[in-house]
Amino acid sequence: FPGGLMIGTDSHTPNAGGLGMCAIGVGGADAVDVMAGLPWELKAPKVIGVHLTGSLSGWTSAKDVILKVADILTVKGGTGAIVEYFGEGVSSISATGL
Repeated sequence: FPGGLMIGTDSHTPNAGGLGMCAIGVGGADAVDVMAGLPWELKAPKVIGVHLTGSLSGWTSAKDVILKVADILTVKGGTGAIVEYFGEGVSSISATGL
């Protein structure tokens, strides 16, 4: 749901961002705290903008884009950041992955 916040621990977490949510990947201990209803803090994250142009071709999906960006950033480079996609290429990406 747009405007929601999701805490997740696996590779599917970034997909919620495509639905207009703020999706944050955390470690197992943080996830346990959230599930137990304990307060969870988030420092103001850096925002990494990815300007998309053109459109996807063939069997390429939105998840391929997400995985490529994650590969470029590496785990350390994306830690504590929100990745935001923008530009005319966004309109050609499906939030369902189809």
